[in-house]
Amino acid sequence: MKTRGDIRRIAVAASVALVAVALCAPAARAAEPTPTLIGAKGKEVRGKWHRWLVQSRMPMIRGRVRLILGPCPGVARFAGCVFTRRPRRLYIRREARAQKAVLYHELGHTFDLLLLRHRHRRAFRRMMHLGKRGWFAGDAPPSELWAESYAMCSRFGLKRPPARKLGWTRSVYHYRPTRKQHRAVCELIVKAGSIKRQRSKPKPQPAPNAPPVLVEPEPAPQKPPPSSSPVPQLPGLPPLPHFPVSYQLPPEV
Repeated sequence: MKTRGDIRRIAVAASVALVAVALCAPAARAAEPTPTLIGAKGKEVRGKWHRWLVQSRMPMIRGRVRLILGPCPGVARFAGCVFTRRPRRLYIRREARAQKAVLYHELGHTFDLLLLRHRHRRAFRRMMHLGKRGWFAGDAPPSELWAESYAMCSRFGLKRPPARKLGWTRSVYHYRPTRKQHRAVCELIVKAGSIKRQRSKPKPQPAPNAPPVLVEPEPAPQKPPPSSSPVPQLPGLPPLPHFPVSYQLPPEV
């Protein structure tokens, strides 16, 4: 039979254990691997960009990722993009609104291109009731909704925020999951991005239906100058390396 003193000692020991777990949790979180951001000139990018990586509540790819602060080649209206043949190269406009959201969104594409297998994409389509349409098909392709889900999970974790905060990404894709969908997708991301999964075989499977190579648009026709001198003709621009997956903002009002 336990005395009152025994119960007090057990309670104290339990309190100490809880404090130890609370103190160890941040250290364990810090041990999660994060990519190393490298700038256009090859130097490591720190500051707010690195801080946002550490703040993410989702697993990330490992290794180096090049961050280019500038317009996406050929599609300057995009706030950010990643080319499917260069998944470790992120383009983010310097003047983009909600840069943290753009960073997480583009890292979601990189996560997709480097870690996901077909079963993960099928599971995501089931969760979001997207049917069997192509991963890159439609006005709001599953690939873009995946990147939006990754961004939302990275910021909020497993618990979906109140509805009034769901528009924080400000993109054109209108990703609005239920609480159940949000948690299920975040759990899928955690499973797909675990350290054990990143080290295991077989290798990830890229989506098979990536669109064809995108060609930069011709320059818009310019109005003739007041003088009678002929307008110089600009040559056509070369094709881009591959299709960009992007973060698009709605038109300015």
